[in-house]
Amino acid sequence: MFFYIIRRINLLVITVTALTVIGFYLRSRVPGDLALDGNIFSNYVDYLLAIMQGDLGVTSGTGQPVLDEILIVFPATLELCFSAFILSIMIGVPIGTIAGMQRGSSLDSTIMGISLFIFSIPVFWLASLVMMYFALNWNWLPVTGRLNLLYDIDSVTGFMLIDTLISDNPHSQDAFYDALKHLLLPTIVLATVPTTEVIRQMRNHVSDVMKQKYIKAAASKGLSKTEIIMRHVLRNAIPNMIPHLGLQFSTVLTTAMVTEAVFSWPGIGRWLINSIYQQDHAAIQGGMLTVAIFVVTANVLTEILTVVIHPIRRKELYAQH
Repeated sequence: MFFYIIRRINLLVITVTALTVIGFYLRSRVPGDLALDGNIFSNYVDYLLAIMQGDLGVTSGTGQPVLDEILIVFPATLELCFSAFILSIMIGVPIGTIAGMQRGSSLDSTIMGISLFIFSIPVFWLASLVMMYFALNWNWLPVTGRLNLLYDIDSVTGFMLIDTLISDNPHSQDAFYDALKHLLLPTIVLATVPTTEVIRQMRNHVSDVMKQKYIKAAASKGLSKTEIIMRHVLRNAIPNMIPHLGLQFSTVLTTAMVTEAVFSWPGIGRWLINSIYQQDHAAIQGGMLTVAIFVVTANVLTEILTVVIHPIRRKELYAQH
């Protein structure tokens, strides 16, 4: 397992290096954005050292360092993505388990049919639809933003739910509920696609577990269906889900750009779209590099975590050597 982790870390380093090469190439195409002295290798080393020191350039729109602006908008995106990711697991795992336990039944066909239908709905169309009904027509939830302007909450962590809880503002509790209401609609929209994928993957893994002999042995011992699910099915199916969940988080992060644009969510997705409109090359390069490195790092850590906690995966690695 030690050598496997070393190989994953090497892969992470190589991928990040490739991303920096692409970023260096893009910035070198912009006149005046990099101080080029004719030696490409030394220019790239200077660019790499600057990135390692947190120097991603200066935005042409506000004149502020790119990293400072990323540190402001990225927590908003992560808060939205984590909320959607958790919601997709809370909904997808139990429904997928039910479908897997009843595979081939009419209930399984109904669940998979609804999942396929929801999966085929475009995110921007769904976002516009829920905004029109839940926010504009029925006025149940806020339309845009993260918090009502009436609440004066200082940004400490960048995560609005946490900032409202730790704030000394006398109305911090009301601000927390207001932040929850602002978060609800974009979270539901962003969670739709990963929820269907979690249902599908969980159904497949539960179905595979149900075919194992130890499940029949457990049933023959007189264990109830609930005990079989809790003791054997979930215990063996969920570890197989971890690699898929890592990929789903990457999907959520990339899909968040569309959701942020529709709901005017002040995250890195909307910030990048505005940078593209303004042709702010330093902001585009810095933002894309940050998101790409975060996604690659999350995927590699997920693979390592899978090997650490999944005994079957560890046995497969040992069998390969």
